[in-house]
Amino acid sequence: MADVCVVGGTRFFGKLLVKRLLDAGHRVTVVNRGITPDPFGTSVRRLVADLNVPGELAWAVTGERFDAVVHQMCYTPKAAVEAAEAFGDRAGKFVLTSSMEVYNKDTFRWRIPAPAMSVFAREEELDTAHYAYDTELPWEDPAYVGANYGEGKRQAEAALLATSRVPVVIARVAHVLAAEGDFTGRVGFHLDRVRGGLPIVAHAAPGRTSLVHAEDAAAFLARAATTAMTGTVNVTSPDTADVYDVCAAVEAATGLRAHVVEKQDPAGDPDLSPFSCPADFGMSAERATSLGHRFTPVSEWLPALARTAAAATAGAFATATATATAAAAVAVQEK
Repeated sequence: MADVCVVGGTRFFGKLLVKRLLDAGHRVTVVNRGITPDPFGTSVRRLVADLNVPGELAWAVTGERFDAVVHQMCYTPKAAVEAAEAFGDRAGKFVLTSSMEVYNKDTFRWRIPAPAMSVFAREEELDTAHYAYDTELPWEDPAYVGANYGEGKRQAEAALLATSRVPVVIARVAHVLAAEGDFTGRVGFHLDRVRGGLPIVAHAAPGRTSLVHAEDAAAFLARAATTAMTGTVNVTSPDTADVYDVCAAVEAATGLRAHVVEKQDPAGDPDLSPFSCPADFGMSAERATSLGHRFTPVSEWLPALARTAAAATAGAFATATATATAAAAVAVQEK
């Protein structure tokens, strides 16, 4: 049994991580602002800290010791340094939830040009242990962080590797999909447009990308926290998908036809699919496989996920459609 601290853990696959740890018999402490409700009741310990306020994390974990810390909310080098200082050597290891976006050549800001990387990148092609970071940049500005997400994650990795006093796992996570609780709305985007007969815009000859099921992402993070694993690992299904694969799953789940429109320059189009890439872009799962960790192929989980998401939202869509129809009828009568 391990004592695991999860920084975040109240939404999306963070909740699945906490549940998986609890189901396996581990003791879990969550650190967050204490605002977002969670289903764990007295099963977890809770420490309250606003990570946007300097010093709050350190104050919250003073005197605490954990076998592992999983940081779900680390987007900047400043946050990474604060976490390393807050826990010091009172954590057996750090697991940082990073992102596939660290491989995105278009988002590099401090190293130009970006290092040579494969289309489906391997971990060693981006060694952030030797990457520069700057905690004096305006990382406290949410707009700045949002506009520099990939760079923020790269620098967070670099800062944690440089300042942590304990071993580190960097988990570079692909696009995560879930049937329910997905605050990104990526699956819902396609369901809404297919049901409404609306176009789904894609790049011309859209590329393929890496996806991972939320349950698989949570399972990997739990394993990383409770085993001797260290180093950088891509968290991704071994196969890839494109916008047409996602649409095919939604079509099968709804019995309706998706209307995909390819455009040469769709940037800024509100109907642009979040799964449309201008070219192939993703990650290799080879290292995870070599470590004995199996991620479920997209082809196995995507159709079932689409069916579950479609069933879960069918009532809401029907209600919204009826409301819109009634409103349109009233508007006609008033004319």
